[in-house]
This record gives sequence, C-alpha cells and structure tokens, in this order.
Amino acid sequence: MYRGFTSEELEKEYSPSSMVGGDITPYLTAYKTLSAEQRDLLTVRENLKFGPSETHLLDFFPAVDADAPLHVFIHGGYWQALSHRDSASMAGFVTQSGSAFATLNYTLAPDARLDQMAKECCDALVWLAKQRSELGFDATRITLSGHSAGAHLASLVASRFEEVLQIAGIEIKNLILISGIYDLEPIAETSVNDPLQLTPSEIEQLSPLAHVPTSAQKVSVLVAELDTAEFVRQSREYAEKLRKNGVNVSFELKQGMHHFDIILHAETFLV
Repeated sequence: MYRGFTSEELEKEYSPSSMVGGDITPYLTAYKTLSAEQRDLLTVRENLKFGPSETHLLDFFPAVDADAPLHVFIHGGYWQALSHRDSASMAGFVTQSGSAFATLNYTLAPDARLDQMAKECCDALVWLAKQRSELGFDATRITLSGHSAGAHLASLVASRFEEVLQIAGIEIKNLILISGIYDLEPIAETSVNDPLQLTPSEIEQLSPLAHVPTSAQKVSVLVAELDTAEFVRQSREYAEKLRKNGVNVSFELKQGMHHFDIILHAETFLV
C-alpha cells in the first residue's frame, strides 16, 4: 500500500472526519447556516450562470469600490459534495477587507471527472473577467482560494490554464490553498475513489505535485494543525516543491484548527 500504510490506516489518514470524532454534520450545518446569514446581511447576486449546465453557477458579493480586487473561492467536499450555496461563510471577512467575493459551483463526481471540474472553475474565472465592468472589480488583482478538494482544483487552475487566464486579462495575485490534496495516488486506494474512478493517467496528470502554478504571483499553503498527518505531509511537500521551483510560496500550520473549522476563521483568507 501507499507509503507502507495498511488499507485501514490509509482510509483513516484520508478521512478528515477521523480527527473530529467521525461526525461532520455540525460543520456542514454551520457552513450552510453561516452562508445563508451572509446572503441576508450582504449585497449579493445569486446563482449567476457562467456556463450552459445547471451546475455552472456562482454567487457574487460586490465590494464598495467598483475597482476593488476580487477573491474567488472553490469549495471542498472531496469532489463529490457541497456547493457554492454552502460556501459563503467567509464572504463578510473578504468584503470587509475591501475585496469583492465570488464562490463557485462545479459539477461533482460521478457526473464529472477532475479535469472537467478544473476547467469549469477556469471557465467561471473567465466569465467573471468578461463581466468585470458590470460587476465592478479589477481582474488584474484576483485572489483564488480553495479548501480541501477545492485547493486541489485551485492549484490546477493556476498551473494548467495559464494561457487561458492571460488571454482573459486575469492576474492571480494570491493563491491560497487550504488543507488540500496535492498527490492523488493515495486517493485512488481509498473509498474516496469510488465515485472518481481515477485512472493512472489522471493520477499522474492531475496531481498538483506534478505542476507549478506559474500564473500565481504568491502562493500560501495552509493546513490545519489538527488535520491528519497525511494532509499535513502533503501540504508541506507541495510547498517545498514550489519553493524549489522558484515560486514565491509560504507554508503555515494553522494552530488549534482542524480540517473543517479552518475556513471559519477570517485569518485564513486575509492576505
């Protein structure tokens, strides 16, 4: 098995719920409740369609300044759960800092493969850039963040779609990767792979460890202190890979936080 783990050990290492007693329902409820509260408190344009599918949706929270930076968030859920509707709890943190905020939806497994999900997130960024004047933000000052599976997708967007982003006039000033997956090989050996059915080619081509996010000016790799040892190791190794490739990267172990509450803290998103 991967790195000498037994099947049972590997399953536990890639089950973040194992660090919070196994029941993540309170956190999923919090995501949904806090996101709804942000929509009630803030100005928001909901369920904007960035593509032809019913899953191609995003919510946009404008900043006071019509030429403000934009922060775009890609949700987690192991590529098979959650949506943009559960993923706006940080909208207030971001808009109060002076940025506009957008939270993206994408097609989940098994209805989409990982490369399609990454392309959909890129398509959302391009659509946003085309609407920059109408929505009111500066596409040359974008922060792209993602949590868990969303960190994986955000990294792929920044590393595999550089030319597409450049043509659209998009500049990623900050890439914030939160408790992410950067090596897909162990995922293929766990139950997470049941809806994904990763192929050897996908594992090789879609693991961020194989790519450098050259379109991002600064990369912040964050991971919760109370994440599993494998999540922490993957984050450390990815940050070190970027450092060795000349990327302006920082690594931070977020003290006292775990996989599910790390995105409920303002400091995680403020750059």
